[in-house]
Amino acid sequence: MKKENGGTSKNSKPTLQFGGDDASRLVGGIVEKGFSDNPQGGRPIAPPRPSVLPFPVARHRSHGPHWAPKIGGSSVVNDKDYAGNDNREEEDFDGMEVAASIANPVQRKERKGVDFSQWKEIVKNNGTIKEPVRETKEINSHSLSRRVADPDEHVIEKRQRPQNHSPKSEGSNVVEKPPTWRDGSSKDGQVDLKMKSMQKSKVASGFAAQKLVGGEEVGIESQIDAENRAQLSKMSADEIAEAQAEIMNKLNPELINLLKKRGQTKVKRQKFSLSDVVTGSEADSLQSEKNRSKLTENTTSEKPLKIVTTDTLQDKGDKASSNTSEENCSMWDAWSKRVESVRDMRFSVEGKIIRTDFARVSDDGKPSSESGYSADNVSERDFLRTEGDPGASGYTIKEAVALSRSVIPGQRTIALHLIAAVLDKAICSISQNQVDSEGPVDWEAIWAFALGPEPELALSLRMSLDDNHNSVVLACVKVIQCVLSCTMNKIVFDILEKTPTYVGGACTSPVFRTKPDVNVGFIRGGFWKYNVKPSNILHFHEEESEGDKDEGEHTIKDDVVLAGQDFAAGLVRMGILPRICFLLETDPSAPLEECLISILIAIARHSPTCAAAIIDSGKIVQTVANRFASKEQMEINICKIKSVTLLKVLAQYEKKNCLSFINSGILHKVTWHLYRYPNSLDQWVKSGTEACKLSSALLVEQLRLYKVFIRYGYCISDFSNMFTSLCMWLSVPTIEKLMENDVMNEYCAITNEVYLILEVLACRLPNFYSDVREKTEDVAEGKETWSWSQFGSIIDLALEWVQVKNIAPLTRLFNCQNSVGEIRSLQDSEINSLLWVISSVLNMLSSVLKAVIPEDFTSLPNGRLSWLPEFVPKVGLEIIKNGYFRFSGNGSIVDYLCRLRIENGRELAISSTCCIQGLIRVVDSVDKLIQHANLEIHQKPSKFESAPEEDKILANGILKSCAVEVQHSVTNLMKQIMNKWQSTKPVEIFSRGGPAPGVGVGWGASDGGYWSLNSLLTQQEARLLVDLLERSETPPTAQTLNCALTACLTVGPGNSSVIDKLLNFMFRVPVLKYLNLGIEKFLSVKQGFSPFKWDYEEEEYLLFANVLATHFRNRWLTVKKKQKSTGEKINHKSKKKDARFLETIDENMDESNQESLSSLKLEWAYQRLPLPTHWFLSAISTVNFVKIDSTGETYMEMPENFLEVSKAGLFFLLGIEAIPASPTSEFFSPVECVTVVWKLHAISVVLLSGMGVLEDEKSRDVYETLQNIYGKIIDEKELHKSLQFESEIHKNYPTFIETLVEQFAAESYGDVLFGRQIAVYLHRSVEASVRLAAWNGLSNARALELLPPLDKCFSKAEGYLEPIEDDEKILEAYVKSWVGGALDRAAKRNSMSFSLVLHHLSCFVFGDVVGDMLSLRNKLVKSLLRDYSRKQQHEGMLVKLVCYYNKSDRDCEIERRLQLLKEICDGNLASVEKLESCIKLNHLI
Repeated sequence: MKKENGGTSKNSKPTLQFGGDDASRLVGGIVEKGFSDNPQGGRPIAPPRPSVLPFPVARHRSHGPHWAPKIGGSSVVNDKDYAGNDNREEEDFDGMEVAASIANPVQRKERKGVDFSQWKEIVKNNGTIKEPVRETKEINSHSLSRRVADPDEHVIEKRQRPQNHSPKSEGSNVVEKPPTWRDGSSKDGQVDLKMKSMQKSKVASGFAAQKLVGGEEVGIESQIDAENRAQLSKMSADEIAEAQAEIMNKLNPELINLLKKRGQTKVKRQKFSLSDVVTGSEADSLQSEKNRSKLTENTTSEKPLKIVTTDTLQDKGDKASSNTSEENCSMWDAWSKRVESVRDMRFSVEGKIIRTDFARVSDDGKPSSESGYSADNVSERDFLRTEGDPGASGYTIKEAVALSRSVIPGQRTIALHLIAAVLDKAICSISQNQVDSEGPVDWEAIWAFALGPEPELALSLRMSLDDNHNSVVLACVKVIQCVLSCTMNKIVFDILEKTPTYVGGACTSPVFRTKPDVNVGFIRGGFWKYNVKPSNILHFHEEESEGDKDEGEHTIKDDVVLAGQDFAAGLVRMGILPRICFLLETDPSAPLEECLISILIAIARHSPTCAAAIIDSGKIVQTVANRFASKEQMEINICKIKSVTLLKVLAQYEKKNCLSFINSGILHKVTWHLYRYPNSLDQWVKSGTEACKLSSALLVEQLRLYKVFIRYGYCISDFSNMFTSLCMWLSVPTIEKLMENDVMNEYCAITNEVYLILEVLACRLPNFYSDVREKTEDVAEGKETWSWSQFGSIIDLALEWVQVKNIAPLTRLFNCQNSVGEIRSLQDSEINSLLWVISSVLNMLSSVLKAVIPEDFTSLPNGRLSWLPEFVPKVGLEIIKNGYFRFSGNGSIVDYLCRLRIENGRELAISSTCCIQGLIRVVDSVDKLIQHANLEIHQKPSKFESAPEEDKILANGILKSCAVEVQHSVTNLMKQIMNKWQSTKPVEIFSRGGPAPGVGVGWGASDGGYWSLNSLLTQQEARLLVDLLERSETPPTAQTLNCALTACLTVGPGNSSVIDKLLNFMFRVPVLKYLNLGIEKFLSVKQGFSPFKWDYEEEEYLLFANVLATHFRNRWLTVKKKQKSTGEKINHKSKKKDARFLETIDENMDESNQESLSSLKLEWAYQRLPLPTHWFLSAISTVNFVKIDSTGETYMEMPENFLEVSKAGLFFLLGIEAIPASPTSEFFSPVECVTVVWKLHAISVVLLSGMGVLEDEKSRDVYETLQNIYGKIIDEKELHKSLQFESEIHKNYPTFIETLVEQFAAESYGDVLFGRQIAVYLHRSVEASVRLAAWNGLSNARALELLPPLDKCFSKAEGYLEPIEDDEKILEAYVKSWVGGALDRAAKRNSMSFSLVLHHLSCFVFGDVVGDMLSLRNKLVKSLLRDYSRKQQHEGMLVKLVCYYNKSDRDCEIERRLQLLKEICDGNLASVEKLESCIKLNHLI
């Protein structure tokens, strides 16, 4: 680094002064050339001198002040200032200016032994591996040719030179003069002409390093091998044996085994091509050998190094992975490749991917690493200079993160802006499933890489937040906003708040599923768990409060590790909350304050732990409230609106938070606008569009905050005080006037929230027909209720919105009319706003009507209501008169809403769905009350024949009168649900470490995951489907059942009631009878099946319905609760942990169906929704449960009525397999989307608990039918590997097979159905590991003879016999069973096990065997002949093996086989001759 003298004397001591601009020196990471770390004399740091750059950015030493070449003895850039200020500056060597023109950036040293991605580039050379070729750079001037070695190398060996050559400087090992040849040219010069900008090529190294000897490359390993062989040739056999014994005695046996394995590895490596991927263990061995040997070479090649592009590397990686284990390539491997590809992506400041490739192509057509830029064309380059390749444009994510730690504030700011732009573009593209204009971009992988552990973005952001430059802090908080998905989450939560069913929403913290357990049959869909244990989030604060802990226990590494698992939790652990509180107290600017509060909202929505951290900080909430009140009382800004949102989110978590806000006066501070008497509507409109938008947004958030308090039971009595100020928003305004002033959406937003809060109050109304005594009891218990007397005027105002015919724009809208010259038609946003208002009005009326319906009609006299409130028939008549349903040939509002739900945007679809849902609920309540009322029209219908048509419809029932339209709506809704569920990606893709499954927008899940509008729409449609199925007389059909199964897959956390209602619908006696009819039709139509000879009784249907509904409810809707209460503090002193490890997630939890009543927020953790696709298999896949008693011992407990649940599960599975999806439907059933692997596994699991299912006649027939169905599916499979149990079910599936085989051997007694199920695991389409485990288990248990013949298996024999077995371990296992006698009885009983061995061994032994398999064949033949010589009883089996041939020239083939045995017999010729005589004696040839 250069020092600046500045004229100071030696004795004067420099003083360090900090100004407003100089304080940036305190934050650093990237130190620019020309800037001193220790500025003296208080002189400010001069910015970089502009050469070809428009603004200062990070530069490299290789760029330097002398970037431009010398022209005519003088530099283009005037460097007198630089040259004169430092007397100790080294003189420039002759020709170094030329070197600057082609200088590449200094490459960072690779971390040895960590990253093996570059091992894919392996150079093949005579079976040895070349050492990495050191990169050299050749600089040619008129009189000088130098070779500059790579500065990263520590050991430089000089190459051999001719004797008449002497180096220019003996003390320098960097600059050397190459040898000259006869023609005067330099061989190295010829080579290095093509190596000016070659990148370093990583190749495998080890004992096979290369060295130049006489111009030829000879491997050191081959030299050593030649010497060893020469020495061995001179030794006798006794000397060799003696030397081996001496080595064995001196060395450790473990070391000997290690050396043997290494030798075997080398032999195998010589057999295969060196272009294959080196495994991790081999790479470690090679690297360690390289470090020990210290063999380095300084060689060059006559051909330029091949520069491998990213695409080439990716293609090679794909080929390598497919060559090694193509069938085991998992989703995680594919995802890892996607994320790895992001490392080299470059982005502009706008967040766009820079796709321009500046790579040159050499003369031979190969890509070159030369950037192609020089002093003449440098202006063509992008204005950004990078931390990596100076010739590339833009920044990678890691380079941008590194630049954010620069000493120059402008660099830090621009780097943070770039990161924010990339993340913002990624989050928007993920949520909207956008495609980049220049081509597809994997934004999910970009998002995951940026938030992953490698860039360490969280740590950089936390450091930038402490910056003393406001521009850097503002840019930093904007990046944090993008990371926490503040904008997208706001959009989704705003829509959720508008829905009537919204209570508190779910937390956005990333979670992962627990691993599948064998006790539940490896069925997916375990309990969700947080990525980070809650106690680890606040670890930082706990350590500060506990003084007895070691000072070094909390490390930054722990913070970085935790941030890699959960970004928001990592920021909280790093102490972001105290920093935000400090920034809020320093009176920040409005943009900064807005961003800070948005970050607090996102952290509060993260998890209960983070929300509690905000509350427990003490100062944050009070600071936000004080800033809300300290500003101008009448001024409304975004910061105030977001402050109310923050308090609302915090209040949703715990009831005690609400009480704290009330007692501290915070609630009154932030909601006083609600009590202020409003101006007239005209004055509100005249205040301006912007003022209306701000006031509307503030009122909406204040009403939502108040609604939270009402849900907890607080402030109900105070609502009457603000009701007067809210009445203005309840009535229907002049729509045209609002549209003219463009404030329609703002007015409707307030009206919608007022009716939503009234709907919450209506839920607290006492029953209309309840006794006065019950009301007094509620008052005595302290329960606040709302009075019926205050709802009269509210209902009248709500009915104004129901009368859509009196609202001109709505009339034209629903009738699709708009005359010319009239006011403009409604825009989509305005239609959406009106629909939200109508939806909230209808849902409020439904809650009011629900409070009128008696709890038990049977307790009423004659089951009739003595009188009805006046508003009940009034509501029904208004719905009939205003054309909500089609009672004649005209259209209806329901038809319009259905079209709107299909044709328009997603938010319009959600609002229209909520409208239909509210309408159905209102009509259903009105029909119930009218039907149970003591009306004269019910007693004397003839007397009212001349009554108006509306009265007749009301008396007969609205839903009954429009049953056709309702059924049509149900059919269309089912089509929509079944059409969308396949396109909607599953929210869970990977386990822990991958993108969190749909929690929070943009956490890697497609289309935004669970929080996307598509997911919200499908869930809302599922709720509507439940309401329609409950209230309409829909008969059970195949489409209805498939749609109900599909709807169960779309429901997320907090909607367990929807699944509960769907279970009640599916498991009814009429539905089960319909399934039985479908089974009978299937068996009678399908070829190869015969109808059952028995029928189910009514009691069995009832039993099946009860046990299935109970099982699925307990299995999937159960909530897991911690044993410790959330408020109980954990004593960390008593349980000291190692400081190097974070706490693990506790698995010790209790299950409970009781939901917490103290919180409105829902947690993804501790519950199982959404359901996996194969959830319906759990009835036959649950084996038993492991219980832990008080002593800590574990024992097995069989579930109650396990046998009944299994029988019912088999019947239900056969039923949904038998019924078709729909004769005319284009959509697949979710049952068909579950692979046959899972279904075969499920019917195997049911046998683990015994033979009870097969001992029952009916369930045995059902089981056999399922086997036959799945057997036909297996036979139709065209793929060779179709039954991947280990890769699809569980990696430890062979262990499960061993348990199943033990059960088969112990209890089956050769049961055919049990044997057929075991035999399927010997199918050739099953993985080799599973087949081997099944065979070994059967062989060890002596149960091979229990398997049925091949013709009795439920799949074709060809599937077991073809293709020929080629797995070495399985063939050896066959011979081992043969020799061990495990096949003796199987041969006599004609078991499929012996047929399998006979076929595969015969075809392998006597077939065409080449290569390494020859030794295996010889080994197997010798074992068989040796066994035959010892066991005479195996003669018949061996004869069958030799004579197993089906073609015409059988005699010639047998003779050929006998001759082959004679060639391999190896001393057992007598056995072969004896076998030949036996065959001739039996006239087999």
